[in-house]
Amino acid sequence: MDLSQTSQETDLLSLVVDRYNCYPGELLTFDIRFTCLQPPGGELQFILPRVMKIEGFDLPEGVPDNVLSLVEREQELILALPLKAFFNPDQVYEIKIKVRVNTFYIDQYLLTRSVLMDGENHPRAAEEIQVAVYGKGSYLKFLPEIYESDDFVGRFLMLLESFWKPISLQIDQMNCYFDPNLTPEAFIPWLSSWVGLPVDSLLPVERVRAILKNAMVFNQCRGTRQALQTYLEIYTSGKVEIQEKRSKNFILGEKSDLGVEIALGKENQPNSILVRIQVPTGELERIDYSEEMYQQKMMTIVKTMVPAHTVFDVACVF
Repeated sequence: MDLSQTSQETDLLSLVVDRYNCYPGELLTFDIRFTCLQPPGGELQFILPRVMKIEGFDLPEGVPDNVLSLVEREQELILALPLKAFFNPDQVYEIKIKVRVNTFYIDQYLLTRSVLMDGENHPRAAEEIQVAVYGKGSYLKFLPEIYESDDFVGRFLMLLESFWKPISLQIDQMNCYFDPNLTPEAFIPWLSSWVGLPVDSLLPVERVRAILKNAMVFNQCRGTRQALQTYLEIYTSGKVEIQEKRSKNFILGEKSDLGVEIALGKENQPNSILVRIQVPTGELERIDYSEEMYQQKMMTIVKTMVPAHTVFDVACVF
């Protein structure tokens, strides 16, 4: 079969494995997701080297185990699943296959494939995965050279390494936990507490990440127009305009000179700002707020971000 001529329709077939690196004797779990073809018929094939041994599988509900067939061909094993009797056209199914790696203690790559065949035995989609098998554990390099030829020590260290590897990978990628774009969603509240930015549960996680990414701007420019406008534009995903009035009231005295910085009139409000927010369509529906509730929330946010002596007003346009 020439897999290069197979249609790579990713919506028809996908193949993943729980890890792409292992040692001899370890158990791998392959997950195959496929869409049953129209008209019904054909079969799903899972092809693996003979140094791998199938130890178990989970089929879709209602599909008996005896429909599977295993065929040996040269140096490969072919696990075939007919798709006619128990499968409905255009429906998505998923199966899991547990495989034991029974190979030599040498570094090598093992190729596994999954092929979706139609009723005329033509391949419609194919996926393949290459698994790296390491003959010796990397922990041996920390021991004297004499232990490299000791099979018991090598296998014992492989066992420890398999147990500790997920933890080691997590430690190696610790820097990703402090990146707002990469940190897990469950880690965001802890990360936000470091920079003094509380997480609003009403915000989509993408906006929360954007706020954390600009935390330095908010802290270095706190109380400024730049910080307030940047925060509100991220929070609302809308357009924000800010008008400032910095003039002082006219007061009789030695320094009562009229000029640009002096304001006259009873209605004048020195050191005041007006914030206009154009709220995107659908924002109120997303958080299930009324216009008054949203307006009040914006007032609360602005109050925490402007200097205490500043008089402000917020106008939301929906």
